[in-house]
Amino acid sequence: GRPRTCEAPAPLPAPRLVAMSLEEGQNALQTFQLWCDAEGIKYDREALEIRTFVDGTSTSVNQNVFHYAVYAKTKLSHGQVVVSSIPKQACLSARTSACAKALQAEQLGGGLALNVAIMYERLLGKKSKWYGYFAVLPNKGERTLPMFWHAEALSSLDGTELQKHVTNDIQALREDYDEHVLQGLCVNHPEHFSIELYSKSFELYLEAASLAASRAFYVGAIAGEALVPIADLFNHRTDNETVRVFGADDEVEEEEGEGEEDEEEGEEDEEEEGEEVEEKEGEEDEDSEDSEAEDEETDVKEVDAYDVPVSGALEIRVCQPTGPGEEMFNTFGVQNNASLLHKYGFCETRNGHTTVGLDVALVEQALGKKKVRAAAKSFGMDLDEEVYFEIEPDGTVETSLLALIARVHRASADDDDPAQENEKVRDSIRAVLNARLGEYEEEKQDETICGAVLKPPPAGGGVVGVDAASVLRASEIDLLRRALRALDTRKRKYKYKL
Repeated sequence: GRPRTCEAPAPLPAPRLVAMSLEEGQNALQTFQLWCDAEGIKYDREALEIRTFVDGTSTSVNQNVFHYAVYAKTKLSHGQVVVSSIPKQACLSARTSACAKALQAEQLGGGLALNVAIMYERLLGKKSKWYGYFAVLPNKGERTLPMFWHAEALSSLDGTELQKHVTNDIQALREDYDEHVLQGLCVNHPEHFSIELYSKSFELYLEAASLAASRAFYVGAIAGEALVPIADLFNHRTDNETVRVFGADDEVEEEEGEGEEDEEEGEEDEEEEGEEVEEKEGEEDEDSEDSEAEDEETDVKEVDAYDVPVSGALEIRVCQPTGPGEEMFNTFGVQNNASLLHKYGFCETRNGHTTVGLDVALVEQALGKKKVRAAAKSFGMDLDEEVYFEIEPDGTVETSLLALIARVHRASADDDDPAQENEKVRDSIRAVLNARLGEYEEEKQDETICGAVLKPPPAGGGVVGVDAASVLRASEIDLLRRALRALDTRKRKYKYKL
């Protein structure tokens, strides 16, 4: 990219209070596409169509103004490259930002540095290298994230796994902002970070943090996490994505190997023989390879990432055949709805990875604190570290909790722990599950599971706002009820080895 200096940013203009039309969203997309051309971002416009959807007004609660989704124009095959180049220099990271030197001087990294970089570039306005990219980002941040919800909307999360996290988010961000921005960058780099401006800009920092949380990709060891143009226009789908992003370090080479295996499924016997030979050869060289890898790791650690030029590019490939007119999806990985809503601002109506946490306090409430603590101590479980247990997506209660409850009901130190089939053990597990179920408001426990009555979204397959909260709450309640039913139907015995 062109050389740039850290200039003190000007304030953002006041937000517009009018409805955004489809035409405005399409004009913003054209601005973005021209910017992509200038930055060397290349995608196949004969294969991909980017569609615009209007969500609401710039003052809508829990809504963005408009969003985009990517669709296939033609039949696309596995392995087809649809985005051939996204230069890492075109990705917005702490390393590529105009304020990189100030961030380096303050030794800031990770999510905090990315938040500051995004905020700084947005405040630069037209002077920012990413001004054309910002045209297609939510102009007030990702407002679907619960940290922006008003009190009434937040109450819809009561009892859920997410509730406890949301209340801490803004406080943690405020502490980071005060310590590292106001008391750090503004004090030590006032020519770039004006205390007069930044002391009034915490809301803009929250907006930047929401963009980072909902859109950032890992692009390599040097640049770290970054906003990646084009890649973030693909909506997420758990377990069944149609594209993947490659080029972060050695990922491209790994995927090429995977593709070759897919193409040679009919030659399994030959592959197995080859694998056996490779294993033997690999064992002979293992020690030397490990030694070389350790040396390389040491070399990387000794170099400040800010001093290493950002180079290379990402690309996006189709990972399963897609037909004309079908929406194309990337994935943020295997995540449950609590995680998706927390970090990305939406829930999926069909997400098979729901889990529910069982706080230690619930266990102590049901069985007695002294008994639980004594049982935990007897086999070395630290309840100050392991503060909650989990119900798996299939309704299975975490083995360590079952072991703890069984130990509570052990007749004496010389006896074996009773099995789960023991009536007292089963009753205690049921008491804990019912206590957790009681954390949801009773009138909200019978809502339609997984949002079946909700209006389907125009794109993406996810729902936002209080609809998302309804989906999350209903799926967690359903899982708790399945766990309760499983107490009476599961035949197998649990093994309590920790």
